[in-house]
Amino acid sequence: MNDKKQTQLEEIDLLESLYEYVIPKFREAHDIMVSMLDFPREERIRVAELGCGFGELSRRIYEFFPEAVIMGLDNRTEILDRALENLQDFKGQFIPMHKDLNDPKWCSNLGPLHAVMSSFTLDYLETDRHRDLISEAIEELDTDGRWISCEFFSTEDNRINRVFHDIEVNIIQNAMVQGKVSKEQIESLTESNILRQQHYVCEINEKIEWLKNAGFEEIEMPWRFLNIAILTAKKGKN
Repeated sequence: MNDKKQTQLEEIDLLESLYEYVIPKFREAHDIMVSMLDFPREERIRVAELGCGFGELSRRIYEFFPEAVIMGLDNRTEILDRALENLQDFKGQFIPMHKDLNDPKWCSNLGPLHAVMSSFTLDYLETDRHRDLISEAIEELDTDGRWISCEFFSTEDNRINRVFHDIEVNIIQNAMVQGKVSKEQIESLTESNILRQQHYVCEINEKIEWLKNAGFEEIEMPWRFLNIAILTAKKGKN
């Protein structure tokens, strides 16, 4: 294994172990997202998870919908391999797919879907691409299909930004005091290429407008925590 590959795997290991200490309310957000899937528990729902990461959200979906078929999309093969390993109990139901969300062909061979879901991924897309992806996603949804996404949003109120930053710092500091993470681990993660990717954070009202223009209906924000929010929407019958 070459040095570059080894470094990538080390970064992935680090990110997987520290993710919940980097994003406040990470698990709570996933619980709310899954609760927005208003289908019978026994139904074999088909879900596309955009930016599936290590499979945390997919595993939560399986706890509620054990027959679900989930297409896990990510642009890093190493992360897809880890997700498949973490979800080996659902072999055949979890389908890892190497896809680049910047490519409009990301949605080929996915539909019809009951839901398109994404957790802390779409703000890595440039604004125009993010907007276009929503229009592409609705075409893959069955009638009454759901859009459910959670991501960071910008706000004009700097108090919210300050409070959010302080909470992030407190979570990390408490985790270090409890011996769950080390200062060296946090510094290494901060310097990693994974977290240093550029973000293109929009405002919540902008995202709602994109969903409307794409043809989604019943757009709601069922949960928000400072700069993080979940948006849900439903594909209409027309």
